[in-house]
Amino acid sequence: MTIKPVQLLVSTLAVFLLAGISDSHVLASEDLAPKRGGLQSPIGKPEFLPVDEAFKLTASRENNTIELRWQVSPGYYLYRHRLSFDATEAELGKPEISPGLDKHDEYFGDVEVYYDELVVRLPIISAEDGAVELVVGYQGCADAGLCYPPQEKPIFAEKM
Repeated sequence: MTIKPVQLLVSTLAVFLLAGISDSHVLASEDLAPKRGGLQSPIGKPEFLPVDEAFKLTASRENNTIELRWQVSPGYYLYRHRLSFDATEAELGKPEISPGLDKHDEYFGDVEVYYDELVVRLPIISAEDGAVELVVGYQGCADAGLCYPPQEKPIFAEKM
């Protein structure tokens, strides 16, 4: 007996439909509400945000200070020791960073982390009158178990 492509397609679709019906009780019983560290998928595994959604970075400049602000999504955190600030055509002073929370990390040991929001103020010692270009480095993780690779973002902070 030869199976025609149309019969194979119909058979395959029937198997998927039956599998979906038999697993429908899972969809009805799973909690689909957001979980700390990612959204819960219908099959119970966390779904993680893209790095730029988990850690939204904005920058502003007023006179001789650059303010970097991260909005950290619920269930995610940033590492203090993974912050870096490198300006090519400006001299920056010591970053002003508020204290974070102590956390014991499986990979880094005892660390300081930031949930919800992180604000860093960078004093400008000397710079051109125009925009200050810098590269901001950071790394964060989700409580549910995903650590993002270190990030480096170019920032242009224009004088207001």
